[in-house]
Amino acid sequence: MLKPTIGLEIHFEGKTKSKMFCSCLNNPEEKEPNKNVCPICLAHPGALPTINKEAIEKIILAGLALNCEIQNYSRFDRKSYFYPDLPKGYQISQFDFPICKKGHLDIHLDNGETKRIRINRIHMEEDTARLSHEGGSTLVDFNRSGVPLMELVTEADIHSAEEAKKFAQELQLILKYSDISGANMEKGQMRCEVNISLSETEELGTKVEVKNLNSFKAVEKSIEYEIKRQKELIENGESVKQETRGWHDTKQITMEQRSKEDSFEYRYFPEPDLPPLNISNEEIESLRVKLVELPNQKRKRFKEEFDLDDKSIEFYINEPDLANYFEKSVSELDCWKRDKDCMKDGSIKLCSNYIITDLQSLIKNDSDFDKIDKKITPENFAELISMIEKEEVSSNIAKVILTEMYNTQGDPSNILKEKGLSAITDDSEIEKIINEVISENAKAVEDYKGGKDNSFMFLLGQVMAKSKGKINPQKAEELLKKII
Repeated sequence: MLKPTIGLEIHFEGKTKSKMFCSCLNNPEEKEPNKNVCPICLAHPGALPTINKEAIEKIILAGLALNCEIQNYSRFDRKSYFYPDLPKGYQISQFDFPICKKGHLDIHLDNGETKRIRINRIHMEEDTARLSHEGGSTLVDFNRSGVPLMELVTEADIHSAEEAKKFAQELQLILKYSDISGANMEKGQMRCEVNISLSETEELGTKVEVKNLNSFKAVEKSIEYEIKRQKELIENGESVKQETRGWHDTKQITMEQRSKEDSFEYRYFPEPDLPPLNISNEEIESLRVKLVELPNQKRKRFKEEFDLDDKSIEFYINEPDLANYFEKSVSELDCWKRDKDCMKDGSIKLCSNYIITDLQSLIKNDSDFDKIDKKITPENFAELISMIEKEEVSSNIAKVILTEMYNTQGDPSNILKEKGLSAITDDSEIEKIINEVISENAKAVEDYKGGKDNSFMFLLGQVMAKSKGKINPQKAEELLKKII
């Protein structure tokens, strides 16, 4: 049986103020071409690079977050190749002395299993310029030239498209959590390349590389296609050619680009214009303390502290601003302040459900997720949750109040009074509304008595509408059945 073996090479731009070897602004949002450039990143003769300390700290942080060994000695090398987007005709990179080696990342698969993917290395290099093809011309924008670019290379531990996609997704989360990289694939801040081979034995088959994948879907679909393509070749008695291929997103196929280079073709040699890096253990440890809580750590804590289901936890892992808001809101719940027994009475789950559903729907078109607590303070949100718990407001009224809170930054209690939205809890007042609905809908009452359950739901809807949602639905249902 043919077994696929996959390795990933993932590039991600460092989130630094300046470029890797010069003081030009590193601004991925710059729209004006060739604005952030200088003789160094344009490769003018005689221009000398210098090492960006912030970029080195970013790659060390990445290595620590990914359980790598940080090397005390490292150096830069020249990697020679010729493309229009590489002004020097070589790239300053690292070959045999990378900064980070021997790491790993644990990924969570859809079947509930956890798999460890080993990381061979993470090294630092400079990004290329950006090419723009217009009509019959190709234009070059050097704003990106020289931006700090980290390259992560996995071991060949991946055996499916799902595993590759999950690894890339988890890596992106770590980079964003740690503020190492924007890691936006649409903007080219993170790019993936996959190496795929098929073999019936433990010995690897002929490796095919698919380059410059700019979405998780492209990673997944290109691997699925390439596995199918190589399998058909082998089963038909043909050989797989070692080559570099590109992904055609429209046709959903890989296409041949060129034969695959070997490392000797790049003619690596030590970069003569840059000194070696000597990184002390003290410097490494001073950066280790800056590590933030990472996604896997947050998953474990949210399960232990809040007893949330896996789906809710994954929502918060992917929306850290709302995760912070959730934690702030929980800390304002009355039960949490007393003895943190909210898991017993359901307050935490209620709080989480309203954030994931109703609150998210209010802010889904708002780019400032991190400013949500300015529109609805965690204190006010927790107060609304408490009102729902005490049945002071129905779920329908709670939605109305929440929208008003978002639009006016108001207090839920004040909104409740000002809008006349207080719940109707008096049984006699509820029965009066029910009797009015019964008298206005005699046929529906008869239909229900005749066995048509849908008629009851119609009547219940009429009761809720007449009360403007101020009656607890369970209470309304109980009294409606009693009176009919």
